[in-house]
Amino acid sequence: MNTRTRLSLVVAAATAAITIAVAPASAHGHFEFDRTSNLSSSLVWVYYPSSNPTAYYSPTWRAGSGDSTNCSYVGHGWLPLGWYDVKGHWDHYDSIIKGLATQLQDKACGDGTLRTQLFIHTKELAYYGNSCETYCFDSSTDYYSNGCIKLSHSGYGFPDNIQDAHWWWHNRDGYSFHGAATADDALYVHS
Repeated sequence: MNTRTRLSLVVAAATAAITIAVAPASAHGHFEFDRTSNLSSSLVWVYYPSSNPTAYYSPTWRAGSGDSTNCSYVGHGWLPLGWYDVKGHWDHYDSIIKGLATQLQDKACGDGTLRTQLFIHTKELAYYGNSCETYCFDSSTDYYSNGCIKLSHSGYGFPDNIQDAHWWWHNRDGYSFHGAATADDALYVHS
């Protein structure tokens, strides 16, 4: 291999490494979810102040996802890997998911199984409170979800990570919208 060929390979490898490490141009900041277990994975907000290429990070929040590590197990498996667009962000979501909720795009698992109705959320009432009949974050098992990313809610000895993540979303290179709106490449899931 001649010197010119070697140099071309080195430049190509360096360019690929930089491309992987830098956030997409369309994103302000973004969440990163590190899938390590259903009950104790981590979520962090990554942002780039002004045009500074240096990444800054929020505190890391404990997060759960699913109750199975099989992505294709719909309604139970953890989130598929890759980049996600956010499709909406609500303070008072009121459906099966309640309270602070960030809706993610539908995404296929590696085998093609489509996952839908994916959110970043907690277990609370639509207007932030706890009701230990059904919507109370009072146990480590509450990190289990139907395949979403779940953060803790304050009270019963747990930190208010859902409010903390909400604050970072709005105040550190994030987005100001509430309701249905799109934020491209706003979550990256990896393991």
